[in-house]
Amino acid sequence: MTAKWDLSFIYKGFNDPEIEKELTFAEKTADELSIKYRGKIQVGDLSSQELNTLLHQMEEVSRRLSITSAYSFLLFSQETSNDEFKALYSRMQQKSVEISNKLLWARLEISKMEEEVAKRYLENSEISNYHHLIQVERLKKNYLLSEPEEQILSQKNLVGASAWNDFYSEFTAAFKFDVEIEGEIKTYSPGEILPLIRDPRPEVRKAVFKAYYQKYADNQIPIAHSFNNIWKNHSQNIKLRHYPATMTTAHIRNEVEEEIVTTMMNVIRNNYSLVQEYYKTKAKAMGKGEQIEGSDLYAPLGTDIKYSWEEAKQMVLESFEEFDSEIGSMAKIFFDRNLIDSEVRKTKMTGAYCYGMDPDLDPVIHMSFNGTTDSVSTLAHEMGHGLHDMFSGRKQTVFNYNPPLVIAETASVFGEQILIDKMLKGLPDDESKLKMLASQLEDAILTISRQTMYVFWEKECHEAGKNLSAQQMCEIWDKHTKEAYGDAVTFLPEQSWNWSTISHFLDPRIFYCYAYSFGMLFVLGLYQKYLKEGKSFIPKFKSILEAGGSQFPVDLATSLDLDIRKEEFWQAGFDYLNGLLAEFKKTVDKMD
Repeated sequence: MTAKWDLSFIYKGFNDPEIEKELTFAEKTADELSIKYRGKIQVGDLSSQELNTLLHQMEEVSRRLSITSAYSFLLFSQETSNDEFKALYSRMQQKSVEISNKLLWARLEISKMEEEVAKRYLENSEISNYHHLIQVERLKKNYLLSEPEEQILSQKNLVGASAWNDFYSEFTAAFKFDVEIEGEIKTYSPGEILPLIRDPRPEVRKAVFKAYYQKYADNQIPIAHSFNNIWKNHSQNIKLRHYPATMTTAHIRNEVEEEIVTTMMNVIRNNYSLVQEYYKTKAKAMGKGEQIEGSDLYAPLGTDIKYSWEEAKQMVLESFEEFDSEIGSMAKIFFDRNLIDSEVRKTKMTGAYCYGMDPDLDPVIHMSFNGTTDSVSTLAHEMGHGLHDMFSGRKQTVFNYNPPLVIAETASVFGEQILIDKMLKGLPDDESKLKMLASQLEDAILTISRQTMYVFWEKECHEAGKNLSAQQMCEIWDKHTKEAYGDAVTFLPEQSWNWSTISHFLDPRIFYCYAYSFGMLFVLGLYQKYLKEGKSFIPKFKSILEAGGSQFPVDLATSLDLDIRKEEFWQAGFDYLNGLLAEFKKTVDKMD
């Protein structure tokens, strides 16, 4: 038994008349604000009180657009083949752009304010709630076009990058995979086949890997076309806006300096040896010498453990409750209010996410629970996101509600760490310990090393400056996997197509993946402080969550006496992971 969410607290259904009322209010308000305030921000003709009123009313418009758009996406992701849901999702995307464009002038004026005007607003406490918004908008100052040009680009995006992303999601969600298992051909949906990559039977894993990646290879023309168009769109944006580097847009979006990200990625690359040593040790544990096959990447060590939904629920709730009673009570809300959709369904969007729509609304969780340890961790991860949203909603308004991606992973990864530590303490024997250590190390490799490898691949493809064939993409992929995994893994030929299965590469938020690496290493730094300071650290942790998107990541770190500009900060995370690796090696040797 799993769970299915109840979205009726948002709207009664896809045809609820309240949706139209919200859109009408948003459009009318946007028109009124344009008439009253246009042209007055940039030159400083508004008092701080007037600017505060304008931004508050803009938040009310944004709130309506956010909730209606979120609802349409949630319906679409729960059933991607439903034509009525698809139609609503498409219409909400269109209306959101149209109405947002009516207020585009305001953000442009904030960005282009003269320094003395910006300084006057930023020094006035009446508008303190929007100081961070002003600072972030002004990061874009040198890269903005005229209002008509910005509006055109926003409209074109609906049939450009966003459209290619939506096409890929819908196209691949409909894939069917035929796999021969024990002499019988079985057909799986994406949500059904992915858990089998952890099947204890090596022949099943190999068959699954081959079938899974071959399906994408067989559809290489539309997939490669989608990737190339995303890259061309980004290349055009760089030229039009005169960005200095390929990844500048991601750094502005994440509110971090390029030097910080470069330092982090270089430290991760310099620690690829962790990846290689782990898989060589895993090979030894599996009786395969010093090298495993690509289909063994996620092979379970020891007896495979399966959990029921109720067991997973209990484990996650207990781990959060033991960490902090308030956090435990908040986590329970997700189950009490039916905010989780964990069923496996054939036309359900693959992957997992938590959607925080608005400070005054409960966040919801989308996942496909399959009973594995990894799936239990996913529940803790997404619930961490939801808790972050809840804490942020207590203190922040709409414009400060969502943290940048690099901070958005804080509570989610911390939640996983709490769960894993609880599971490690209750292990009865060395085999169970080995399995849990392997799970923890593989999760770190996937979240830190592999996600950064993705970014190196993505960056090279973007900077190729031309359309790449699917085969060229495979060759670049093989180069980067070789660098990360060395001789520890012999990949199957079909795994050269791995890049084509990663939807984040088509996300309009280009270079999305380094946020995962940043988030986990940041959390490892926080977790070490928690282990050192104990319960006295928890109020500090909550303050980070309550900050939402109201502070720059570097300032949040500084508030905890952490310096993310230094290599030593990022290396400290690997020092902790190398300690786990040493314990893993010791346990393997003991059982050998």
